[in-house]
Amino acid sequence: MKTAHPNNRFLSIDLARGLAVFFMIAVHTLDVFASKEVKNSLFGQIIEFLGGPPAAPVFMTLMGFSFIYSRKSELKPKLLRGFKIFLSGYVLNILRGVIPFTISNYLKMDIARTFPIEKLNEYTIFTIVDILQFAGIALMIMAIIQELKINKYFILLSAFLISMISPVLWGLKLNIPVIDQILELFIGDQPIGFSFIENKIAFPVFPWLSFPLLGMFLGVTMKDTNDQNRTFKHFGIGGILILLIGVAISYNNIEYHFNDYYHSRQGAMLFMSGFVIIWLYITKIAIDKLPMNKIFELLFKWSKGVTNIYFAQWILIIWNIAFFGVNKSSYTTIILLILTFTFLSHFINELISYSQNNNKVKQSN
Repeated sequence: MKTAHPNNRFLSIDLARGLAVFFMIAVHTLDVFASKEVKNSLFGQIIEFLGGPPAAPVFMTLMGFSFIYSRKSELKPKLLRGFKIFLSGYVLNILRGVIPFTISNYLKMDIARTFPIEKLNEYTIFTIVDILQFAGIALMIMAIIQELKINKYFILLSAFLISMISPVLWGLKLNIPVIDQILELFIGDQPIGFSFIENKIAFPVFPWLSFPLLGMFLGVTMKDTNDQNRTFKHFGIGGILILLIGVAISYNNIEYHFNDYYHSRQGAMLFMSGFVIIWLYITKIAIDKLPMNKIFELLFKWSKGVTNIYFAQWILIIWNIAFFGVNKSSYTTIILLILTFTFLSHFINELISYSQNNNKVKQSN
């Protein structure tokens, strides 16, 4: 019995993505505004964890999973969609980065005096490689993989190999400007170390491509099965084994393997991959065991509007630095900001969705 919407959207997948949306807003708020005391507290560490494996790795894995169920069958529209998302990353860099950075410097605001100018300027901020640039590239790669009808086990092997060899490639340059700019997207590693901007290359294709490829494998496997409950259970068992292998590999040198979040090495990648698979099984259990409720419905909305919310929350967060400063806020302020940014992002998503639905009705008439 398939647990899915009529349009093949799995409720458990939507639940996992919706939770990831909330965790994403929470961790971004914490990283930008929380004082050192709050960030280092148990509260801060919980938020950091929830904004780790259950957030971006879940997003990327589910992108691969959902891609298998996409209604688009032709290569061209899939490539075009990926390219549009890729470009949207630079639009967001302008709105949340270049404009407020330029204004703060022009007005000589207090925050401007804390910028590491030797590493941070308008060009650097514009060319930051964030999750949207990576997602766009990943979608185009997945479209080509699907067009070539590559075997699912080769896809899984590719995901594993990418997570293993990526650390060897990071930072490689050929000293050819255009080529090096492209290489940044795939294997870049440029630490900045300013508060919430740890690295200019936040989501390099290597190793992050491992997650959507893992999602493709899971999606194809689920699509081919006649017993989704049993397959989800197998996923859960496999996830536990992968997670434990990641822990075992990382045990003797945790700092090396977990490095910075965006450049996680072999043990950390296996740990996060295993966690994501377990998390998907947990959300499947939640959907099966718990009655449908308002919280689920809200999370499903967030899942569907994830791109709108991603834009909204970052713009809201960065522009509010002018009022709250960087890494100065208390527990109470952080909790209130998380709730406020979540509500406003939800409201903005609702307005965009309402506008899009109205346009569809007008076009159909």
